[in-house]
Amino acid sequence: MSFSFHNAFINLTKRAYLVCLLAGCMVWGSAYAVTQSQINSSASSVKQLKQEVANTEATIRSQEKNLWSLDKQILDKRKEVREERTEERKLFHEAKRQLKLQTFEIERIEKDLSLVDFDIDIVRRDMERDQQRHAALNVLKQRLAQSDYESRQREYQKQIADLETKKQPLIAELETAKAKLSGLQQQLDAQKDDVDDNSMDADPRISSLIIKRDSTARELNNLRSQLKSQQAKLLKANDKFNRLVTQFKQEQNAQQSAQAKTPAPKPVTPAPKVSLDGEYASYVFVVSGDQEPNIESTLHLKSWVESYGAKYIEANWNGFGQGTGPNNNLGFQEAFRDYIRQIPQNSKVLLIGHGLGGGAAIEAATRVAYSENRTIDFLAVLDPMGSEGLRANIVYDTKGACTKPEPGNTMTNAEYVACIKSSKKRAITSNIKYFYNRWQKDAQGPLDYQRQIASIDARGNVVSVPTASGRFSIANGTEADQRRVYFAGDKDAHKLLLAEEAKVLPKLLVQHLR
Repeated sequence: MSFSFHNAFINLTKRAYLVCLLAGCMVWGSAYAVTQSQINSSASSVKQLKQEVANTEATIRSQEKNLWSLDKQILDKRKEVREERTEERKLFHEAKRQLKLQTFEIERIEKDLSLVDFDIDIVRRDMERDQQRHAALNVLKQRLAQSDYESRQREYQKQIADLETKKQPLIAELETAKAKLSGLQQQLDAQKDDVDDNSMDADPRISSLIIKRDSTARELNNLRSQLKSQQAKLLKANDKFNRLVTQFKQEQNAQQSAQAKTPAPKPVTPAPKVSLDGEYASYVFVVSGDQEPNIESTLHLKSWVESYGAKYIEANWNGFGQGTGPNNNLGFQEAFRDYIRQIPQNSKVLLIGHGLGGGAAIEAATRVAYSENRTIDFLAVLDPMGSEGLRANIVYDTKGACTKPEPGNTMTNAEYVACIKSSKKRAITSNIKYFYNRWQKDAQGPLDYQRQIASIDARGNVVSVPTASGRFSIANGTEADQRRVYFAGDKDAHKLLLAEEAKVLPKLLVQHLR
């Protein structure tokens, strides 16, 4: 009985020893699988790669400015050289005129020579005919006419000699004229390169700039390739750092579990990834209205904007998030003010709004951002509306709100017209760099979409009066592109406008996201 108890005690001790040994190995292995030193090293690597990316991006921006500067210098230098060549062109055209005159002179001399040669041919023909007639006579007649024949032959020879003598100065004059023509042609060929615009870039002042521009362009392309490589390395390093942190947390939990000798390890919750993105270069706010509460489903801008490293923020006209807000845009404006105060001063801010969201974007840019002394780099509004769903209440700085016009109700419409006439246009303030505005007057969206409404004038007559335009007043220094688009009375014109602008907006945004 004692021996059996002793063996059981030994077996129990062995099992406990093995369990403790196994637990100890788990603790030891967990403690050193991922160390704090490895995490610090990985974080340092990520920080260094981020710095390299930032340096390369700064160099790229600098080189882009250099490239733009060189392009401008080349254009200016071409203009300068072209002006210098004005006098050379005059000389070139004068040389062409002289060349033409010399060609005419050569033609004249050649004509004179042709006439002399023609006369020589006639005399020789007459001389040969006289010889033939004399040879055809019999011997007796030849003897009787010999004296006259010889006299005529001498006269023919004299005429030929005189004509040949007359020909010699013309030949010499022709040679001189041809030599002069050759000289003029050489002069013209030499001047041609000085006035030909196609050869302008061969000018040393321009060619040196072109060589420098091409070199800068090649260097810029190399930097962009280098940036892509650095960004790929940064992404891998960031993922590695996050994996190390997660594994370290898991191993710490496992170690604590083993030390506490819990029968079963507690489920490990992965640690949240550490964000190392830092600040964004651009912040894009997209504001939906009440008729289209999610314009991103039509615009499809989110992934495209984020591919440029920008922050994409979706909102509704009465607030941020998906919850219902107040029936006005004050909630959106106050939340936008908080955003503005957190966004770094050197970051760009872009606003896009549709319908009531367009009106909220205008209010946020011209009032909130303006009061915070903050620049809006790009403001795009599509069929913007103000309170009560009226275009008049956003295009005009009304005292209160204008009333909705009604078909056939001339009294109500007269109130609407009076509201507009007593108000002044809302100004797009100077803190907005670029203002893009598109609106339609073909179908409901804004409740005052009609182009004309019936109203009563001061004499009580019924007159046709235009509703509020969609065009805003623009402050000095703000670049603006405002235009009404036509959809031929389509009942969903405001949706069609949104769909059409979804194709245009990326082209406008890209210059502000780079």
